[in-house]
Amino acid sequence: MIKKVIIYLFCFVSHICAGEISVSISESLVNDYLKLIDSHEIPKGGKNDQAFWSIIDPYVKFEKGKASFYATVRYRKGKINIKKNINKNMYVEYNYDDNIINLMIENPIITMERKNQSLGKLDISSLYQQGLKFQGPRPKDETIKLKTVKGKIKIEMNIKKSLIYFEEKIVRVAIDLDYQ
Repeated sequence: MIKKVIIYLFCFVSHICAGEISVSISESLVNDYLKLIDSHEIPKGGKNDQAFWSIIDPYVKFEKGKASFYATVRYRKGKINIKKNINKNMYVEYNYDDNIINLMIENPIITMERKNQSLGKLDISSLYQQGLKFQGPRPKDETIKLKTVKGKIKIEMNIKKSLIYFEEKIVRVAIDLDYQ
């Protein structure tokens, strides 16, 4: 009898007090990853027509409502040497089925120009995206089965929606759920 009351009370309170499960990704964690990759030079083009791209001091900044990617990009080819400071917005993709969080760089193509002529393009997402994938907040089991004196009880999680928050120095991905 007491078990039954506790289980019903648990279900009732869980239903009334729906909550969320979240994963927080800190700005410092992402910047530590970017520091490990560090500044490097990427050759582009054929041997006789090769240009060298460098990504210098990349870092991210998470602020309330937004995330940004910063770096200095250098392009070198023959006597041409161009530096460009970049500031790209970032966004979050959460795939519920795979339970994967991706931090993405918006418009990741960098174009170097001189005198309104394009000298070359580099997709910076190809350098960083692999390490900006994280495990999501979805629970491993979405049902709980309990054995009681009067039989088995099955409690299911009702996942309402996923939420993404950009906060100071943190990006948080959450799922809003309750029990039924």
